[in-house]
Amino acid sequence: MAIVPPAEKLVLYEFCSRGRRCETDGDMVIKAVAFDFGHTLIDERKDDTVPLESRTIHLMPEVCEVLPFLSLPLAVWANTNTATEAELRQWLERAGIGRFFAWVVTSVDGGFRKPAPEFFDFALGKCALSKDEVLFVGNQLNTDIMGGEQYGIRTVWLCGHTYRSVDETLSPKDVRATYTIRTFRELSLLLQPIRDTEGYL
Repeated sequence: MAIVPPAEKLVLYEFCSRGRRCETDGDMVIKAVAFDFGHTLIDERKDDTVPLESRTIHLMPEVCEVLPFLSLPLAVWANTNTATEAELRQWLERAGIGRFFAWVVTSVDGGFRKPAPEFFDFALGKCALSKDEVLFVGNQLNTDIMGGEQYGIRTVWLCGHTYRSVDETLSPKDVRATYTIRTFRELSLLLQPIRDTEGYL
């Protein structure tokens, strides 16, 4: 098991939710990281009056800088109104980040939307992962975080103002993420200590 420098551990503990320590059982290994799509990876508000097929795709801050340095397999787990996996992959390719994602899961393909447990059943099945093997990163408490936490998946809430969604209905008093970060860049600081603590090599 790798040794985590003390300074890095302090950063990790700072990101944890109130009353939650980031150390977990040694037999729990993170094998993949899944991301919400809208306002986690892609800015869904810019140019929202322009038709989707011709709209310029705007990434959320630091996405381009962080994704290339995440060594774990990555997934997108998205609530979509009409978009299928193939259509969402086209968006990811247009944004220049499609190559980073091994799996793309949409609610249209799965037949259920987050926070429904059936969505997470479908997503985990498609990724061939157990709930203990994935970390789910999202910006919305009422869909991403509540759904993941109720299902038993460890979650990361992007709590910075930039990531707030207009249709958020919950507050941190209503649901607690496993980890809380303010910016996308903090995710890379969070992942290394988690992997080291849990025995990931």
